[in-house]
Amino acid sequence: MKKQLLEIYSFFQSLSGFKKFGSSSIIKKPTKIWNKNCIEIGDGVFVAENGFLAVSCVDSKKPLLKIGNGVCIGSNFMAACVDEIVIENNVLISDRVFIADHIHDYHDTSTPIIKQKLVPKGKVLIREGAFIGINAVIMPGVTIGKNSVVGASSVVLHNIPDFSVATGNPAKVVKKYDIDKKEWIKQAHE
Repeated sequence: MKKQLLEIYSFFQSLSGFKKFGSSSIIKKPTKIWNKNCIEIGDGVFVAENGFLAVSCVDSKKPLLKIGNGVCIGSNFMAACVDEIVIENNVLISDRVFIADHIHDYHDTSTPIIKQKLVPKGKVLIREGAFIGINAVIMPGVTIGKNSVVGASSVVLHNIPDFSVATGNPAKVVKKYDIDKKEWIKQAHE
């Protein structure tokens, strides 16, 4: 009984310090979390084990990693945030997905890249109802549209419109939902 109470206390202690932590949300251990005070977790969120929520402060700017209500995130997920990453409600993210809003600077060739600063390159927005497939990479400055699908192992460099399916490296839209016809239409590519 004492061990169970200690585990419950330890669990609730691990939740303290977040900017917001919604009801019925779970972050499985082990998950690394940097700067909880810059992270908002909505209600009913599930984050599987071995994730890394890496929020870093650059140039005294206050970053924000926001995960909306009903989001489900697979294992080995990484969000690398120095500016803003927003995942809206009811998004499904598979295992081993990487999302970043910055890059490591590399312009000073006399300095190893690891010693150069992190450079924000654009906010990331994943809109409501989207699905991100296993091993996908979402690069800085990208918006994934509402109810859109990013295929497995895709690298997203550009915005994906609402109600679209995008695959590949770099990811290209291969299908769009036609609201008038009420069907998914394949997209032609050069």
